[in-house]
Amino acid sequence: MLCTGDELLDGSVPDTNSPWFMEQLAPLGLRPLAVTLVGDRREEIARAIREAAARADVLLVSGGLGPTLDDLTAEVAAEVAGVPLEEHGPTWDSIQRRFAERGIALSPNNRKQALVPAGAAVHENPAGSAPCFVLDLGRCTCFFVAGVPREYQALVQAVVLPALRARLQADGARVFRAARVLKTVLLPESHLDARIRPLVPAHPHVRFGTRTRAPENHLKLLAEGASQEEADGRLAAVERACREVLGEHLFGADDDRYEEVLVQALRAARRTVAVAESCTGGRVASQLTAVPGASDVFAGGVVAYTEAAKQRFAHVPAELLARAGVVSAEVASALASGIREACGADYGLGVTGYAGPAGGTAEKPVGTVFAAVAAPGGQVRVRRVLLPGDRERVQRLATAHALELLRHAVAGDGL
Repeated sequence: MLCTGDELLDGSVPDTNSPWFMEQLAPLGLRPLAVTLVGDRREEIARAIREAAARADVLLVSGGLGPTLDDLTAEVAAEVAGVPLEEHGPTWDSIQRRFAERGIALSPNNRKQALVPAGAAVHENPAGSAPCFVLDLGRCTCFFVAGVPREYQALVQAVVLPALRARLQADGARVFRAARVLKTVLLPESHLDARIRPLVPAHPHVRFGTRTRAPENHLKLLAEGASQEEADGRLAAVERACREVLGEHLFGADDDRYEEVLVQALRAARRTVAVAESCTGGRVASQLTAVPGASDVFAGGVVAYTEAAKQRFAHVPAELLARAGVVSAEVASALASGIREACGADYGLGVTGYAGPAGGTAEKPVGTVFAAVAAPGGQVRVRRVLLPGDRERVQRLATAHALELLRHAVAGDGL
C-alpha cells in the first residue's frame, strides 16, 4: 500500500484509508506487506512505486489524482511504466456531466483528471471525478485510486476487492474462509482477551484478534476450512462460544453501529427517551439523533450546565442542588426523572460530572461522573464512575456509560 500526500506527513490529515483497507483484507486472509507514506514529490512517488512493485504481487496507490499542481500520481505512474498520458474520453464526459448536474463551472485544470497512462484499464469513480486506473508493472498489478476517504472506499469496494477475490480463486486457493467481528462496549481490551483466551485451544482453525475503538473493543474471528460449509460451521461454533462469555457487553456484530442498535431496540420496544446533560455537553443527544429515523424514539433533550437551567428545564429542586451538590447521584437521578416528565418520554437519561481540567474535589475528583436512567415505572438507576483522560475522553466515556444504562434498561424494559 502506498499513500501519497504532504498532508499525511505533516500531521494535518491522518491516514484513515490504510486501517480501513486492512479490515477489508482480513476476511480474505490477506494482510499488507507494508504501508508506505510519501509526500507530493515526483521522485519520491516514483521511487516508492518501483520499490513496491518489485516485491509485491499487488500494489494499491492512493492520492494525487486531483486537478491541482501537486497532484502528480498519474504523471509519475506513466513515467514509471514508460508510457505517455492520454485522455480517457468516457472519464472526461463523466466529469463534464458531473459538474453540469451540480451547476458548477468547469475550470481548465479539471480536464487533468481524465488523463491516465496509456494502456491502463480505467474504472469510473462512483463517488467523485478521478477514475481508478490499473497498470501492470512487471509481475505487480497496481491499482491507483483517489485519496479522499469516501472515493477511496467506493473504488476499493467496486474495483480492488473484486479483483483480489478473483485472483485468489484463479490461483486455486484451497482454503475457504468465514469472518465475523463481535463488538463490545465498556469492556477493557485486557478483559476481552481474558474471557476469550480459554476458547482458543478448542478452535484451532480460527484466528482470533482484537481492535480498540474506545469505548468499544472488537473481537475479530476468521475461520478456515477445506470447504465454505466447513468454514461457516467453524465460525458459527466459535461465535456461539464467544457470545456466551462476552455476555451483556456484546451489542452487535460486523457493520452494526452502537447508536443504531440502541435506536432500533427503542423502536422495537415502542419506547421513547429524553436526555438532560451537563458534563457531556449534548453528546448523548447527538449520538442518538445521528441515526436516521431517531425522531421515532427521541422525545427531546437539554444541555443544562447552570443550576438555573437544571431547575427550569429538568425540574431539579433548588434545595436538592444546594444539599447534594451539582455533581451527585441525587442530581443525576433528578435530571433523569425531571426530563422524562418534562418531555413525556418513557425513559429519561441524566448525566452530571467533572469533565475537567478544572473542578472536582477530594471526594469527587476530575473525571467523576454520575449517569442515571429513569424507567417507565418510575424506578431510577444511577451509575458512578471515575473516568481517566482529558476533557474529550471523559465526555466520550461518560456518554457511553449513560447510553449503556439505557440499553440495558430497554433490554429488560425496566430496571
